[in-house]
Order: sequence, then structure tokens, then C-alpha cells
Amino acid sequence: MPGENANKIRVRRTKAEVELAIKNAAAEEIKRHGFSNVFVTNIMTRAKIEPSVFYNRYNNLDEFYDEFVRDYDYWLHEIVNGEKNLKLDKESYSSILKGLLGSLLQNPIMTELLRWEISTGNDTTRRTAMLREFSTLPLVRNSEERFQEKGLDLPAISALLIGGIYYLVLHKDRAPFSDIDLNTKEGVDRIRKALEGLSPLLFDGIAEV
Repeated sequence: MPGENANKIRVRRTKAEVELAIKNAAAEEIKRHGFSNVFVTNIMTRAKIEPSVFYNRYNNLDEFYDEFVRDYDYWLHEIVNGEKNLKLDKESYSSILKGLLGSLLQNPIMTELLRWEISTGNDTTRRTAMLREFSTLPLVRNSEERFQEKGLDLPAISALLIGGIYYLVLHKDRAPFSDIDLNTKEGVDRIRKALEGLSPLLFDGIAEV
């Protein structure tokens, strides 16, 4: 019947629309299950595509992931880049750390990418981890000598602070940490204020150059 045939007609999507549908479907699956627990068949179902459509573009899920995460390679670079042309001081240092915290809390894909890097070693996770390293090192290295005169190792201190932020965000859905719950505004505000308070302790007394 004409009505039945009409229901069977599929709206033809452009190549760009199909790519977007696949990425959006993958993002939803990753938010729910994490990178390591996503099945490519679930992405296909959510994106409403046939297997051939996916495999005409990617050989496997790993190849898709390698392209997918490139959309998130920029995130820490942009946080740091806003401060790169400025002299690193207590305000800019605090701003970078608070920006990192805010970005991770607002974007669960970034959090899941961190979790994947910790649990799985492959070319993609190694690349994304190194890209973050390359984003942060120049900023810290440019001010390293100023801190050495005070007997402080800025890269090591920054590693502890950034690693702490990573862990707090990854841990927040398991339980509070030190009675701080990052699922609440109060908990987030406490960490932000702590970061603001730490910066003067590091920078006060450091000679300007």
C-alpha cells in the first residue's frame, strides 16, 4: 500500500550528517559506558546506520577512536594558550588550574578519555597523553628558574596539583574525597578556593623577570 511504502522511505543523509550522527552516537555511548566498554554495534544502532556505512569509513573501532578523540586534543591547549603570552604569576597559574577543573567537570568525554588513558595503553591513548604534556611543559619551563632560586620545583608541584585534579574528578562518582563532593557546587567551590589560596603561597616572594 502507498502508506506502507511511504513509511519505508528513508531520508537520505549527507556524508557530513552521517559522520556527525556516528560521533554523536559514540559520545553518548562513551558517556554511559566509557571508551573501553563501548560496542561498535551500539554506535551503529544509535546512529541509525548499517554496518557497511561504518566500515566504509573505518576499519575498526580503534581507528574510529583515533579520529574521534582528535576533536578533544585541543582542550588543555586552549586552557593554557590563554595564558601563554602572559607572564606566569599567581593569577594566571590559578586561572589555568581552575580552568582545567571546570573543563573536566563540564565535559564527561574528557573525563572518560583520562580514564581510558590510565586503563589502556595503545597508540591513541599515548598520543593524547603526550599532547597534554606538550601543552603544559613550555608554560612551566619558562618560569622554572625563578622558582629554583626559592628551592621550589615548579614542574613537580604542578604535576601534583594537576594529578590531584584529575583524580578528584575521576573519583567523584564513587564517593566524596576528604569530605569534598565534586558533584555539588559547594565541593567545587572549595577546590577552586583552595587553588586560589595555593597560588600566592607559591608565587609570593618569587622575583619578577
